[in-house]
Amino acid sequence: MKNRINLLLIIFLISFIGTAQTNRAKIKSENVKETNYIKVNDFYLTHHLYIDLFLRESLLVDATKEEVSFVINAIKKYTSSENPLVLEINKSAHNNYLITVVLIKKDNKEILALYTNWNPELKKFEEQITDDSYTRWYYINNDKLTYRKDMSGEKDYSNLSGSQLANTYLFDELLANDSKIEELIDDKVVNENSNLEDYIYSQLVLLKYYIFSKNESRVKEKVDYLRTKFAEHKEESKLIGLEAAFKTTLFQIELLN
Repeated sequence: MKNRINLLLIIFLISFIGTAQTNRAKIKSENVKETNYIKVNDFYLTHHLYIDLFLRESLLVDATKEEVSFVINAIKKYTSSENPLVLEINKSAHNNYLITVVLIKKDNKEILALYTNWNPELKKFEEQITDDSYTRWYYINNDKLTYRKDMSGEKDYSNLSGSQLANTYLFDELLANDSKIEELIDDKVVNENSNLEDYIYSQLVLLKYYIFSKNESRVKEKVDYLRTKFAEHKEESKLIGLEAAFKTTLFQIELLN
C-alpha cells in the first residue's frame, strides 16, 4: 500500500513539470536491426514501460512524450532474442541514464528484461549497470505483457472481487480472463453512492480496459465522464492519487495516438 501511495505521489508531480526540452534519448547499441519482434498490445507497453522506466523511483518524471515514445518504439522495433538493445538518456548532471533491454527464454516462457544503471539504495545513476541496479522484467504471452508479480501464480484471486479482480484480470497473463473484466464492474458491484473512491477506481479500470480493447468511442466517453467526476469532487482529498493516475492514463493515450 505504501509503495502504491508513493508511486501515485510521483505521478502527481508530472502535472507541475515543464516539458520544453528536446529529445535526450538515443540508441547506444551499434548496428541495430529493425525486427519488430515484440508484438504485444501497445496498451501494456505504454503502461508498464512509462511507469517503470520513467515514473517509478522518480527516474525521469520530466520526460516528454517524444522521449517516452522514442524509448518504447525503439524497444518494440529493435529488441529480439538475437539483439539486446542499449538506450541512453542524457542527464544534465552526473551519469546518464542507461537502459539495457534483453529477451530471455526460461522454462518455455519468454521474458522481456529491462536493466538500468539506477541504484535504488544509493538513489543515483551509476556509471555502469551492476547486480544492485534497478531491474524490471515481464512475461510475454501472445499479445499480453505481464509484470512478474502480476502473474496468476502470484495472486490469490479468492480474496478479490469487483474492480480489484477486474484490474488483476487485465494485467495477468491469462487471455481467458480478459472477457470477464467489463462484467465485474457495474452498478450492482460498485456504485457512486456506496463508496466514491472505489467507484472512481472502478471507472479508471474500465478506461484502461477500453484502451486495451481499442474501443475508441468508449475511451472518449470514459475520459469525458472521469473529467466531469473529478471536477465535481475537486475538494475530495482522497481522490488526489486517483486523479494523478487518471492524468497518467491520459498521457498513455497520447502515446498511443
